[in-house]
Amino acid sequence: MKRTLLLLFCLLFSQANSYSAELAKDGATSWKIILPDQPALVEKTAARELAEHLKLVTGANFQTIAEKDAAPDGKSLIFIGQTAKAPKKDYQFDEILIRMDGGNLVLAGHEKRGCLYAVYSFLQDIVGVRWWAPEATFIPKKPTLVVADDLAVSYAPRMISREMYHRDAQPTVFSARMKGNGSLTPEYGGAVRIVHFVHSFYKYLPPDKYFEAHPDWYSEIDGKRKHEYAQLCLTNEEMIRELTRNVLETLRKNPDAKMIDVSQNDWHGFCTCAKCKAIDDAEESHAGTLIVMLNKVAEAVEKEFPDVLVETLAYQYTRKPPKTVKPRDNVLIRLCTIECSYIQPLDGEQNRKFAADLEGWSKLAKHLFIWDYTTNYNDYLGPHPNLRVLVPNVRYFVKHGAIGLFEEGEGDDFCELKNWLLLRVMWEPHLDGEKLIDEFLRGYYGEAVAPLVRQYWDVLITQAEKEKIYLGCFGMNSAKWIDLATLNQATGIMNEAIETATKVYGPDSDELARLQKSKMGVDHVWLTRYYPLRCEAREKKLPFLGPKDPLKAAEEFADFARRFKTKAAVISQEANFPLYLEGLKAGFIAQKNPPEICKGLPEDAWLVCDALSFHNYNEAATIIDDPEGWNGKSVRMGTKVDWNTSYTPPVRGKYRVLASLRCEGNLKEGRAGSWGVYDAQGKKSLKNMTLTPKQFVTDDGSFDRKFRWIDLGVVDFVAGAYFWFAHGHSPELDAIFVDRVVLIGAVERSGMEMTRRGMLERLLADFRGLPPRLAGRSRTPGMAPPYRLKTLPSVLSGALDSARAAPDPTVLRFLALPPPSRESGISSARALRPQYPTSPTPSTMREAEEEVQAVQGAMPARFAHKSISGAERAC
Repeated sequence: MKRTLLLLFCLLFSQANSYSAELAKDGATSWKIILPDQPALVEKTAARELAEHLKLVTGANFQTIAEKDAAPDGKSLIFIGQTAKAPKKDYQFDEILIRMDGGNLVLAGHEKRGCLYAVYSFLQDIVGVRWWAPEATFIPKKPTLVVADDLAVSYAPRMISREMYHRDAQPTVFSARMKGNGSLTPEYGGAVRIVHFVHSFYKYLPPDKYFEAHPDWYSEIDGKRKHEYAQLCLTNEEMIRELTRNVLETLRKNPDAKMIDVSQNDWHGFCTCAKCKAIDDAEESHAGTLIVMLNKVAEAVEKEFPDVLVETLAYQYTRKPPKTVKPRDNVLIRLCTIECSYIQPLDGEQNRKFAADLEGWSKLAKHLFIWDYTTNYNDYLGPHPNLRVLVPNVRYFVKHGAIGLFEEGEGDDFCELKNWLLLRVMWEPHLDGEKLIDEFLRGYYGEAVAPLVRQYWDVLITQAEKEKIYLGCFGMNSAKWIDLATLNQATGIMNEAIETATKVYGPDSDELARLQKSKMGVDHVWLTRYYPLRCEAREKKLPFLGPKDPLKAAEEFADFARRFKTKAAVISQEANFPLYLEGLKAGFIAQKNPPEICKGLPEDAWLVCDALSFHNYNEAATIIDDPEGWNGKSVRMGTKVDWNTSYTPPVRGKYRVLASLRCEGNLKEGRAGSWGVYDAQGKKSLKNMTLTPKQFVTDDGSFDRKFRWIDLGVVDFVAGAYFWFAHGHSPELDAIFVDRVVLIGAVERSGMEMTRRGMLERLLADFRGLPPRLAGRSRTPGMAPPYRLKTLPSVLSGALDSARAAPDPTVLRFLALPPPSRESGISSARALRPQYPTSPTPSTMREAEEEVQAVQGAMPARFAHKSISGAERAC
């Protein structure tokens, strides 16, 4: 491949050269742009883009004329596309040609869009134009524009398919200018199109058409043929014949297609029949049956469409290459990195298995594409510290023969930087990534603040590397790795950057607006973890750089989100994102309006998770107007059985979890639904509960519209743990409604503090759990000896009031729940008993007596006449 690196442009331009061409001088020009007499649509676009940009750079008007209207031996001409100066030849795909030729400039290349890319490369690398983002372009002002007379560049990219899948990178004009080719309209050369792009098994053989008559065409799972969340039976010859027939018919309807996809559905459910299992076992991979089947389809495609590649996925259960089966030469393998960690390069220790798979496929497959991931689908807005690995990973793909790269990166964390960086190195993988980052920071944020933004990134990446996190694309939120000290440091840096930008560039400057958007990542962390972080600051005696007024900060965050067209906080949330923003605010409003069970407790020792903040899946759960909801809203879950709504609270450690729920319908017994807490990282349930009608009915056995507090108990939250709710799928239960969830901090202690609070709460909970008929003449089960139950509630309530007033914040963080009652709606009095690691011992009883006496001395006057005589009676 003839190739001169575009990096040499700058060198050629900077060298003193007595032979140079002046395209413009003092804002005027005699140069003309020459198009073929019958120009292609993309050639017209190239000429227009060149003329418009040169006008902005020099101030001069560059006239465009047809080749037939130019003097045969004319000078000062810019030839675009397939003209006499650059006739059609056997260019490589997307190859460009830029050269000075006898006093003229030639911008040409591959017929598809080579001349357009030649124009953009010339503007970028010679003229100095930069397209930072779709709405952020740098135009240098050069009234006199000089080009070296010996300029000669020919370059063909290593990767023929280059796509950055992000809303800000996909607009045709920006994508074309950055020389991406995944989503271009015809006037920009058209996209690299793949018919039935990925997850296509059921596009060819839809179950609603074929399953009833041919169940054996679909996966055998646990001895039964299934089509729901399943695949095809890849060893069924009759299925392969019909699949092949449909693939060929699809190609006949798409005569311009160069690639067609035949790949697994986007879930597991592979076939385990005897034939499929035998091949997969022998090949030590489920890709065995896939490639055997695909080779048969590809053989038929090659006979009728010899220039078409048949694409498939090496994805999840098919990621590992087969042991012996080799894909045909017209088969394209697209390897996916979805399980990888992005804090390390893909050849790092955390990604050893993926590296082995990539190396294996690179030896087997003639054509290799990559599907890579550059975001966290569970936290689009928060910091995602993958910046250092982006360029090394692209180089790693190219090193192992990848000729196509699809970077899926929907998210908002410095998306402009990441999009620009990846598109640059997809075209030119040899470029220095660190220099590119610095170039972008200077150009996009301004010279005055670029070092601060770089420092911000260094702080976050260093912390993530120190914590040795596994940075997946469906990973945890930042609670696992951003501690308060790091968040303070990162926030301080960004605050300084914003102050500097305001002073240097002005309050209405683009530089300031760009910084404000980029700071939304740490702003979001403060808002979603506000109360736990504030509590941590007090307990560890650390600074707290979070907002002084979180409600005002949430309102400002929502304003920025609308201003900067932010679409979602997590995957599939676009439709509900406005409600999510309202939920951020509602959470802080809720903290100022505590539910009955939290009144009298320190504000930062409990957390309300408002229903407006929940992640509702598709149509399984929706936000509705609900006059019974604390803020006039609730989440409604219909009869679809699934984890219909969920939320990942920004907490770690032990919390008592209560949900405010109600039901509608006629269900009398059985399963109403369920809820619980799930550890996404450990892939296990931390706690769950089945909901029954008895928890929601009135005395006459019917549902009313009142919300009731349902207690899940104490849960030890780990990073990324989330609570979920599901309908029980009974048609007799119309819906379950979620109002809010409350988390109440539970700090275990020993010695006096545990004894004083623990004993009193246990006694009070035990008493209130008794039937009324036993209140005056029996003792609580497990408690000895008997005590006077009629007088005890007042004594215990007073003691608890005093304990709650204790000045020690450590004491305050162990929160006593208020007495359960019909009015408060708590479903089970006994369920509210605090959980203790051990039962009281004789020594703690004696300490309890001393503590109770001390508490009595501090009781309000109304309780002064009450007494407890002896620790034995108390315990």
